[in-house]
Amino acid sequence: MKHSLMLLAVVWSVLFTFTSCLDDDSDEIVYPSDAAISAFSLGKLNRYVTTTTSKGNDSIIKSTVTGSSYKFYIDQVNRTIYNPDSLPYGTDVKHVVCTIGSKNSARVLLKSTTSDSLFYFNGNDSLDFSVPRELVVYSLNGKNVVHYTVNVNVHKEEADSFFWHNTTYQQDFADATGMKAIAHGEHVYLFCSNGNIGTIYSTDINDGANWESLPWDGKVMDQPDIHENVVPMGGHLYLYSHSTIWRTDDCITWEPTGEGELHRLVAASSTKLYALDEGDNLISSADEGATWVNERLDTSADFFPTTDISFCCTSSRVDKDTEIITLVGNRAETIFPYDVQAHVWSKLADFSQFSTHDPWMYVNPNDMVSRMLPRLSSLNIVNYDDGILAAGADGRGACEENGFQRFYFSNDGGIYWNSSETCVFPNGFDCGDVFTMTVDDNNFLWLFCGRSGQVWKGRMSAKSGKNYPTSFTE
Repeated sequence: MKHSLMLLAVVWSVLFTFTSCLDDDSDEIVYPSDAAISAFSLGKLNRYVTTTTSKGNDSIIKSTVTGSSYKFYIDQVNRTIYNPDSLPYGTDVKHVVCTIGSKNSARVLLKSTTSDSLFYFNGNDSLDFSVPRELVVYSLNGKNVVHYTVNVNVHKEEADSFFWHNTTYQQDFADATGMKAIAHGEHVYLFCSNGNIGTIYSTDINDGANWESLPWDGKVMDQPDIHENVVPMGGHLYLYSHSTIWRTDDCITWEPTGEGELHRLVAASSTKLYALDEGDNLISSADEGATWVNERLDTSADFFPTTDISFCCTSSRVDKDTEIITLVGNRAETIFPYDVQAHVWSKLADFSQFSTHDPWMYVNPNDMVSRMLPRLSSLNIVNYDDGILAAGADGRGACEENGFQRFYFSNDGGIYWNSSETCVFPNGFDCGDVFTMTVDDNNFLWLFCGRSGQVWKGRMSAKSGKNYPTSFTE
C-alpha cells in the first residue's frame, strides 16, 4: 500500500508541473512558415474501353487502374505537378480520389473548375482532373501562399491497339489470282499473278498510295506462280523460275545463283533456303541454291503442307546463333478433304559451328483442337507484337471458318492460337480469297486484298517505335 501511495504522488506531481507550464503566458507557440506540396498520388481509377464483339456490336469493358503505380513529379521551381508516364487510354480522370501531402501540414485548398472559389482538400472526395487543376497551399502561420498546377496526363490513343489507313485502290491487285508481299529495306514489293504471267509492284515504305510496275523480265516474270516462289534471305530476295534460283536487291536486276528442279520455295532462314522438290520432299540449300540436301522431319511427311504455305523467321531470345522458323499451310484438298486445321511446323535453325541440325518438328493439333489454327485459304503469318499473327480467307475442305473474321495470335511459336485481343480488321475491309500481308521495318502491318484491290496500312500505337523481327509470307 505504501508503494502505491508513493507512485500516485509522483503521477500527481508530474501532472501539476505540466499544467503549470501550459498556464505560463511567457511561452509562445511558433507556427511553421512552410507552404509546399511534398507528395501527390492517385488511388484506384476506373477505365472504360470500347471494343467490337464477334457480331460487330460495340461493347464497353470496365477495368481498374492502380493510380499509385504512376509516379507524379513535383516541380518546386515552376510549381507544377504531373505524371510523365501517361495513364492508359480510357482512364476516367473526372472521378479521382487522390492523396496530397504538404510540408509541416500546411493547409491545401483546391480551386473550383468554374470559379475562383477555393475549398479545403479532402482525401475522401472524388475530384475532376480532366482539366489542369490549381492547388493553393497556405502555411500554418498564414504568411505564405503558394500556387501549384496539377496535370493528370492520359494517353490520347488506346495503347496496344491498331490504327488503320486505307492507302489506295489498285485494279491490278483486284484482278490478281495470287499475291505475295515482302517488305524489303525501304520498299514494299508485291508479287502478283493474273494466272498467266507475273508482275512485280513496288512502293516506298513511307508511301503505299503510289505503286510502280517494275520492268518486265522474261527470265522470272513469265511464270504464273512467282508469288509462290520468292523468299528473303540474308538481305536479298530469292526467286525460283525456269529451274533457276535468282537473287536480287531491287527486283529489277536478277543474278542466277543455282539450278534445280523444284516444286516450289517454301521458307528461308538468314543462311539457308528451303524448298519442296518435285516429289514434295523438304530440302535445303546453304549455298544460294547451288546444291540441295534433304531435311529431316520428326514425323511423317504426309503432314507437311503443300499449299497456302506461309512462314516467318525470328532470332532466338536465348541463343544468338539460333533462329526459329515457323511454317504453316494446308494439305491438298483432293487427298485430305477432312482436315479442319492448318498444319504447323517449327525448325530451330542453328548456324553455329556446333550445329546439331535439329529436325523440323510437327505441332500435333490432336491435344488442342480448340486452340488450333484453322485451315484457311490464302493463309498468312507474320511476326508481330512479340508473337505470330495469322489471317486468311474462308476455310478449305471441312473447315467452316469464315475468312477475315479475326486475326489469330500465338506467343509460343505456333503451338497455341487465340483470337488477337489487339489487332482487328479495319472497318471497310473487303477481300476475296486472294490475300497477303507483310510487316515493314517501321512496324507497319500491310494488308493486300484481292477482289477489292484495297491496300491497308496500320500499326499498334504503343509499339510504334519498336523494330520487330523481320517476317515474311509465302
